[in-house]
Amino acid sequence: MSNINFYYFTFSTYILIIGIAFIVGFVLFYKFSQKYYNKIDIVYIYVINILGFAIGAKILSLLSNNVEISVYNFINSGYSFIGGVIGSILVVILYCKRYELNLKNMLSNFTVVYPLIYSISKIGCFLNNCCYGSISINNVTYNFSLQLINSVIMFVLFLILMKKHQNIVIFHFFSMFGIIRFVEDFFRYSRNIMIFNLTLEQIICFIFIIIGSSSFIKKF
Repeated sequence: MSNINFYYFTFSTYILIIGIAFIVGFVLFYKFSQKYYNKIDIVYIYVINILGFAIGAKILSLLSNNVEISVYNFINSGYSFIGGVIGSILVVILYCKRYELNLKNMLSNFTVVYPLIYSISKIGCFLNNCCYGSISINNVTYNFSLQLINSVIMFVLFLILMKKHQNIVIFHFFSMFGIIRFVEDFFRYSRNIMIFNLTLEQIICFIFIIIGSSSFIKKF
C-alpha cells in the first residue's frame, strides 16, 4: 500500500484520497441540500451516510470474496463501492423516515454525489495499485489502468446527473451506474465468479439497472 510520510506520521495514500473524496462530496451535498434542510440535518445525515457506506462496503467486500464474516476479517477487508452505496441508501432511508424528511430530495442529492466520490476514490486505487484492469490477447495478458478510465467515466456521469431533473436523477443513477460497473467488472484483474460468469457485484448492478429502467417503463 502506498504511503505518505510526514515527520513521524505515516498516512495511507488510499485512505487519504478516499477522505478527500468524501470531503468534496460533502461540499457539493451541502450546496444541493441547504435550500431543503437545516445545517444540522445535513451534517448529521452525511456523517451517518459515511458510517452506513463503510459498513456496507466492508460487508459486500467479504461476501464478494467469499470470506467468512468476522470482526478480524471485517476490519482487514477491502471496500466495495457498490456495497457502500447500498449501506448509505439504507441509512438515509431510515434517517429520513425517523425524522420525517423528504426522502426523494435527499436520495437525489446523494445519487448525484456518489459518482463524484467514486471518481476521486479511483485515483486512490491507482496510487495503491489495486483494482487495475487485465485483458488477454493471443494468450498474452496485459494489465492497464482501469482505475483512471473508471475515474474519467464516473466524472462524466457526475456531470450528466448534475443536469438531470431531480425527480428522475435517482433512476438515471441506478441505470447508468449499474451499466458502467457491470461492464467494468469484466475487465478487472481479479473476478470472483458466482454464477453465469458474473460476480456478486455484477448481479447487484443488474438489479440496479432494473430499478433504474423502471422509471422509463412507467412512461409507456
